[in-house]
Amino acid sequence: MIRLLIADDEPLVCVGLQSMLNWADYGIEIAGTARNGQQAAEMIEELRPEIVITDIKMPIKTGLELAEECSKKYGKIPLFIILTSYEEFDFVRRALAFQAVDYLVKLELDQETLSASVKRALSMLEELKKTEVLASGESQVQIRELRDKFYFRLVNKLFESRDQFEALKAELGIVFSGSALTVLTAEIETAQNSDDGEKLASLYASTAQMVREKLEKLFPCHMMILDSRHFIIVFCLEVSDPLAQRKLLERDLRKTIEMVHSYFNVRIRMALGCPVEDPLRLDESYLAARQALEKTSRDEPLRIFERQGFQQQLVAGVRDYIKQNIDIRLTLPEVADHFNLSPNYLSNLFTRFTGGSFVEYVTSEKIAAAKKMLICGEGPIYEIAEKLKFESAFYFSKVFKKVEGISPREFLRRLQGT
Repeated sequence: MIRLLIADDEPLVCVGLQSMLNWADYGIEIAGTARNGQQAAEMIEELRPEIVITDIKMPIKTGLELAEECSKKYGKIPLFIILTSYEEFDFVRRALAFQAVDYLVKLELDQETLSASVKRALSMLEELKKTEVLASGESQVQIRELRDKFYFRLVNKLFESRDQFEALKAELGIVFSGSALTVLTAEIETAQNSDDGEKLASLYASTAQMVREKLEKLFPCHMMILDSRHFIIVFCLEVSDPLAQRKLLERDLRKTIEMVHSYFNVRIRMALGCPVEDPLRLDESYLAARQALEKTSRDEPLRIFERQGFQQQLVAGVRDYIKQNIDIRLTLPEVADHFNLSPNYLSNLFTRFTGGSFVEYVTSEKIAAAKKMLICGEGPIYEIAEKLKFESAFYFSKVFKKVEGISPREFLRRLQGT
């Protein structure tokens, strides 16, 4: 139902308007009545009527001021039908500039004139809503195209700076959720026994659309069509262990490949690149996916790029960083940020390749450095504790004993043979 608000400071006029027509016959319900312009403005804010019948002269705020205010605040809806007790054409001309579809002289108002005015408003309302739907559809298409260009620049490393990337990301409302990102690249195999170009194009488009609909329901992702037979998808891996979710993703990708073949008798090959923490490194994942795609076949239509060597190198790099910065306070979040990783991902990676936790490794390295310093006589125990950024000499001694089984003082006595 279309909502209608009536605003007039004369109660009899409000009553008369409510009873003059059978509003339900027009698909209209009367949402409320207001006795002054300010009350009408508040009711419009709350009830959001599509049509307002208002007196041009009212207390606190006139009908003209009301129409102007609504035009600036809400756009073309609500539409206004203006009532006046006298023909002041200057007012009327201004009112017609602010979505007023008609004006009615109260002394001449009857069922026929009111009906004609309401029908005119309904017709205009229908046209406006059609236009809004079309504009909304066009807007969505434009936004998707802009986002496609954004992701295309991202996977091809075309952003000039992080500031440029962040500004455009915010402008397009793009959010990278999760702890890692990965790129999938796909190729639809050329269909056999068909020379109809249009039919093939339709088949490929339907295939890509099915893949999109299937995967967008399962994972946060964005799909870009490169040409009729190639597309890429950027996935956000949301769990604390992105490697675990990659296994789930692999399972669903295989199901999608089978589903496409079952529905369209079309074969599709896919490859998933390595996970990355920083969106500005998605080009690495894209390159890895393209390399993996070359190794796919009809028998093995899905390839997952394994980055075991890189992960080992990454952990080795973190270890070197810890050793080089052993004299500063090292925390997991700070080190993870230095390597553009999430703390959870670095923690999992460290445990996987070292067999111990990040904290345990840092502690063992600090104690190893402390032993060298004690052996070389680089200062008393409290100075060594301070140099290695322990909270206190007491805490240093406590940690040293936990790792070595003896206190630093006992360690020195054994060195001296006493």
